[in-house]
Formats: sequence, structure tokens, C-alpha cells
Amino acid sequence: MSHPFVWVSGGGARHASGDVVPLPGVEFPEGVVVSTLCGVEVSAGTGEVAWLWGTCRDCDERTRELVGLESLAEVERRAGAVVRS
Repeated sequence: MSHPFVWVSGGGARHASGDVVPLPGVEFPEGVVVSTLCGVEVSAGTGEVAWLWGTCRDCDERTRELVGLESLAEVERRAGAVVRS
């Protein structure tokens, strides 16, 4: 299933972006400035360590909205978790 976004590591977190990944790659090249769904621009990072960074909550919420999933806050509420800010 194709989504209208891609995940990109940058700025110390995993973000989602609606930018088009340049050919022939499947990820943004190191250092390319990418606009994110949370509204910031990040310089793309690559490699195994970058993919281990935590996911930006705002980008995560926006991607869930785009694909029709319930919000993280709702998932946490049902699970009895404390909602983080």
C-alpha cells in the first residue's frame, strides 16, 4: 500500500514528509533538507543509527490521520497509558 508520505531521519528524530524522494533512491540522501509533516525542515540522516531515533509524535499523529488510524492519544487512553505532551 502506498502512502502520501515517507519516513525520514533528521534532526534527531524520525519524521514523516510529503516531499518526493529523489531517484533512484528509496530514502533521502544524507544532508538533503526535507520538509516534514510536523512543519519543520530537517537535514536527512542515513544509516542504522538514524533509524533508531525516536519518532516525532506530531509526524506520527499526522500520518495516522492521513491513513485513517485512530490517534495515539486515543490508543493510549484505551490502554490506560498516560498521554505525553
